[in-house]
Amino acid sequence: MLLRGLLKFKHKVPNQRVYDHVLESVFRAYLLQPLALGVRLGQAATNIQMTSVGLEFNLPALYEFAIFEVLDPDPDTQSYASFRRCLYGQQTQVILYALGAEVVIAQNHKNVNMSIYRLQTLAS
Repeated sequence: MLLRGLLKFKHKVPNQRVYDHVLESVFRAYLLQPLALGVRLGQAATNIQMTSVGLEFNLPALYEFAIFEVLDPDPDTQSYASFRRCLYGQQTQVILYALGAEVVIAQNHKNVNMSIYRLQTLAS
């Protein structure tokens, strides 16, 4: 409920459905229903991993997982470049901080697409 309220305050970018899905149905699910997310990840055969310290992913895998779940036949589906801009340009960290979490770089490979990121609770 808090996340939906916060999402109303951000400036919406047209066609950011994939980004919104990641915030609401992946990140929020990890924080509130990790076992259910684990089942979904297993069904998608993705390399996104739930570890003892957080949800670890690279950006292309996160995008592909969201596309798999959104099942959007619309030819105007949010592009990967747009999705990435939203992750960096929207208030992603502000929204996550309100939920007691943050995204950090777990492994810096000096390439945004290859680096491994981690969603973790602020207490981690």
